[in-house]
Amino acid sequence: MKKRLSSLWTYFYKKVFPSIWITGFGLGTVALWFGIFKDNKGQPPPPDIKWTFLLAWIVGTVFLLWYSRRLKSVWLEGDRLIVTDYQSEENIPLQQIKEVIETRLWNPKLIKIRFRRPTRWGDQIVFIAPMSLKITLVNHPIVIELRERASKATKKIM
Repeated sequence: MKKRLSSLWTYFYKKVFPSIWITGFGLGTVALWFGIFKDNKGQPPPPDIKWTFLLAWIVGTVFLLWYSRRLKSVWLEGDRLIVTDYQSEENIPLQQIKEVIETRLWNPKLIKIRFRRPTRWGDQIVFIAPMSLKITLVNHPIVIELRERASKATKKIM
């Protein structure tokens, strides 16, 4: 039976939010530069505001593209992971898992899996863990499960 490990919000964080933010903030920045926004006296914004918004848009866009590009959707089925980036999919045996790491003070919580051999996305993938109301300083149940199942799978082949 196939079990979803990644959050149902993955598609939103990977595709929808970056598109909306980059487009919206970009249009707002362009409007600032072309003087569409004016203050209550009819004056355009000062140049430092324009440059600040342009820099924020560039930095935000680079961050969002980097962040969203890494995100994968992950399922567990039997002794393998099914990983997709919504364009391609790969089945990865659990014994290929070298390490499972999670963010502690980041919300939503990210889980990173490092592999013994490279996959189509390199030697690691990142996915968003399902939301949990538990304290962020304890291991997410998915991290615990993946570590245990990877350890058992590795011991089977030794």
